[in-house]
Amino acid sequence: MEVTQVIADEIGLTDFEESKPQASINGVTTIDLSSPQGNFRVHLVRDANEENVSLEEGSKLAAFYNARFWHEVAAYEKVNFKCGKFHSAFQIAEDEANHSVFVTSFQAGSTRAELGLGELIKVAEQIAHLHAINPATINKEFTSAVKDNHDNISLYKKNLQKSLLDILGYAVSKELAVYFDQPLEVVSKVKTLIEAEEDVDEEDPRVLCHGRLTAENCKFDERGEVAEIADWENIHLGNPARDLTNLILTSASPSLRRKQFMKVFHHYFYILVDLRPPKYQLPELKTWFRRNHAALVLEGIERLLEILSESDDEELKKKAALRWESALDDAVDFHSGNYLSDGEQTFFSYKD
Repeated sequence: MEVTQVIADEIGLTDFEESKPQASINGVTTIDLSSPQGNFRVHLVRDANEENVSLEEGSKLAAFYNARFWHEVAAYEKVNFKCGKFHSAFQIAEDEANHSVFVTSFQAGSTRAELGLGELIKVAEQIAHLHAINPATINKEFTSAVKDNHDNISLYKKNLQKSLLDILGYAVSKELAVYFDQPLEVVSKVKTLIEAEEDVDEEDPRVLCHGRLTAENCKFDERGEVAEIADWENIHLGNPARDLTNLILTSASPSLRRKQFMKVFHHYFYILVDLRPPKYQLPELKTWFRRNHAALVLEGIERLLEILSESDDEELKKKAALRWESALDDAVDFHSGNYLSDGEQTFFSYKD
């Protein structure tokens, strides 16, 4: 019996249509099931229930349980946020392999390849609601487990960095060079960012961060409203500007990012003030936006390579490369001080 049928039987679905299985950036498999009872998303990962596993397998399990814990807590705490609703969790056996599974229900929606200002602002409203949650009021086991899981994921990604840089270097010198404006300078710029990468400032305020907020994870309904923010594998306590910085870098056109990024942060900040006054000010978000650039550009290499090597959509690939390379250029300029500023605002309009 196919694994999806086993899962459907477990959750009581008799008539359903299934999507093609998708692997997340962390290696967790998801399958969407549409049925008369509603829409359900299956998250599963191979789980041998062993204490000693490889770093890669440990990272997959950490990502799986991070997402599961978030959905469980969100359901228990009745969090006012547009994400999937926890349904159930269980284990199944398939071909002598055990899989851990959890299921969420979700509202149907569609993604955008690139987000406009209005869409960015609507997502920012949701992130304000997320950041308004006081971590101190959440189950301590959740915050502890999420920290451990995110540390494991980060360690694995750090170990991948050299391999990814080698792959990127080969790719921009060969068939993928056509997607870049200055392909021969890409690797040297990335190395500049690696050498300049700053450690996390432990004095920064900590909020619940989605961890990998991109247009791919933001779904909109037919009215253009946010239906769901998905993929919670990288949730952690982190810097308040991280989520929106990553969203803007990966999902907005370079021109919009450079000229209007603060409109997104303004909207987020004033929504947050109404929900739960933060322990930081708007000017600090500007500083953190610049400071987060380098790390998030480096983190974006893996997904960029996936898009360029696997997608059949040429326009999608061109825009993804343009967004990433322009963010790379700006991150290098931030490091070197080669940008215009009035002391508060960064000006990049001269680049467009």
